[in-house]
Amino acid sequence: MIPMIAMLVDTAIYHDESTALNFVHEWGVVVFEENIGPIICGSPWDESVMFMNDDLCAKAPVVWFHGEPFEGTFRVEVETGETITMVYPEPDTLEYEFAEWRISTVQGIDEYAYVYDGPFLWAVESWRDVPSLSLFNENSGITENFLYYECTVPPSFGKIFFHWDSDGTPVFAGVPVDDALAFTPYGIVQVALKEDEFVPNEYPFQGITLPEHVVDTFCRWAGSKLKTSEISALWETWEPAFTESGHYWLVFPIPEEYNNLISTIRLETSDNREIEYHRLFLGAVRVSLP
Repeated sequence: MIPMIAMLVDTAIYHDESTALNFVHEWGVVVFEENIGPIICGSPWDESVMFMNDDLCAKAPVVWFHGEPFEGTFRVEVETGETITMVYPEPDTLEYEFAEWRISTVQGIDEYAYVYDGPFLWAVESWRDVPSLSLFNENSGITENFLYYECTVPPSFGKIFFHWDSDGTPVFAGVPVDDALAFTPYGIVQVALKEDEFVPNEYPFQGITLPEHVVDTFCRWAGSKLKTSEISALWETWEPAFTESGHYWLVFPIPEEYNNLISTIRLETSDNREIEYHRLFLGAVRVSLP
């Protein structure tokens, strides 16, 4: 972990005119791979799952809740024909295309007692470190401060952003992205993506970005709507993958208008409160060096 991250002030800026009592925050990473399609990931814990699985599978984002205490139902839904493939904690209702948790907030939780031993074990502690509402789900008997799910996503989603040349080189498909980070063996470079541009290309390696500035960049992409601790958890989760030796990673913000093609989320409280949703999805394409 980079020491400077721990010193960042844990803030999130909301619109002054908001009347919402609760806020739902979510982040995830869309990984684009040739012959597999996009994979929506909360954490890159297992390359055999992320990059070798023939199924188009989404290991979906981490979700936190903020604001006033509440009782209610949280629902995740995917497009018709897609499937919820993993959930944590176990929801009250699980069908192919949606999952629902009945949750209530719990006061005074300093440490989460449930010993998680699932596939994203190494990332859970950074997710639990985010100051947020503690959630009790009676069906599972588990109290956590986040919810997690996995799902499949439409193959067409990947074609919005990338196609692959005959030699397997990813080519950007043209959705405007003026701000991206290239993680290279030479450092982290700020770049812009252009239509029909090969990835990687001749990046200006003199424009190196310091690793401690990555969180600032992710916060800017989130529009200051997610807490710094949430963005720090994103970086702590993905830094080992993005900085692995022998690979380029190109990372960019997925435009907000495409979020609902990945999944839709909804919190309904027992007193029908207004809810604000703040979601950040990053796109990432990995290219092996010769």
